[in-house]
Amino acid sequence: MRTPKQRHSLEEWEKTVESVDLEIAQLAIMCHVRLLDPGVIQRVLDKDLRVCGDGHEAGFEKLRGLLYLHYEIQAQLAEELGPADAAEVIQRVRHHLLARIGTQLGTLGTLDGAAPA
Repeated sequence: MRTPKQRHSLEEWEKTVESVDLEIAQLAIMCHVRLLDPGVIQRVLDKDLRVCGDGHEAGFEKLRGLLYLHYEIQAQLAEELGPADAAEVIQRVRHHLLARIGTQLGTLGTLDGAAPA
């Protein structure tokens, strides 16, 4: 349900976050990027192709763009819902996706890592 100042409901935000994060997970698996291992997210954002499997440069670029989109969505989510509700949405999505993908992306256990500089 929306409050008057909200453009989107919690459910709509959750669906948006999950959609983007699922695509990030799929691309990371396809590109052999262990995205959740320490430091890997920042290396992707820094365009370090050494974290990517050979022959997946186009997928890597799309992955990188989606990571930036992920952070932009999180910022909008926190602005609209407030930090506590935003964290709750992100946590629910994280748990749902991690149950589906297991450790294929690494072992850190989050999809948000450190925000880009």
